[in-house]
Amino acid sequence: MVWLSIGLEYVWSWLSSAKFWTGILLPVLVMLVLRFFRRYPSYSVSIGLPFGLGSRTYDTTPVDRIVAWKLYIQLTTSKAALPFEDHDLIVEVYDSLFELFGITRELLVNLSPSEFQRDEGVGPLMLRVLNDGLRPHLTRWQADFRRWWENSIKSEENRGRSLQEIQQQFPRYVELVADLRNTNTELSKFGDQLLLIARAAKSKPPSVPKIVPLPPIPEHPEENL
Repeated sequence: MVWLSIGLEYVWSWLSSAKFWTGILLPVLVMLVLRFFRRYPSYSVSIGLPFGLGSRTYDTTPVDRIVAWKLYIQLTTSKAALPFEDHDLIVEVYDSLFELFGITRELLVNLSPSEFQRDEGVGPLMLRVLNDGLRPHLTRWQADFRRWWENSIKSEENRGRSLQEIQQQFPRYVELVADLRNTNTELSKFGDQLLLIARAAKSKPPSVPKIVPLPPIPEHPEENL
């Protein structure tokens, strides 16, 4: 038991020593990280930004693809990126857009600062689409419509009318819906581009056709006759 105790004490002192951490454990961790990034390397992808914000080509990282996939799922399962129909309620679409901002903000907060040091990356891309693409519509319409909507649904004149009928009384309903449908379409395009980022993979080099040599031609064909 004494030898066992001495042995365990020696092993513990070795595991807690600096030599173990710097000489063995640290190289193992570095190897695991390198193996992870070899499994999920960066791949180049070309995308077209929605809302007329241009296009770009950049190298995606594993973090880019994970974040792009998460935001793609949110877009495709909410009313934010679905075409507005006459039976839909504008206020519910605005609620969905508000949730989209919150979800995107949470995804961005969880990114490391190094992700924003790259000019090209999913973080700056998401910020640009939200601030330069989506926010102008909300700034123009949302506050006015919500204020009008809250008063209209409480009005005695609208008692017995459906919510869809009430919202159609908004003074600039046709103009608002046209802009909202355009916003939904652009967000749907954004979802398609996010899917491209999430699925980014190494492009295969073009295949070179195999050249089959022709049989030799005799110098004097007439001699074979």
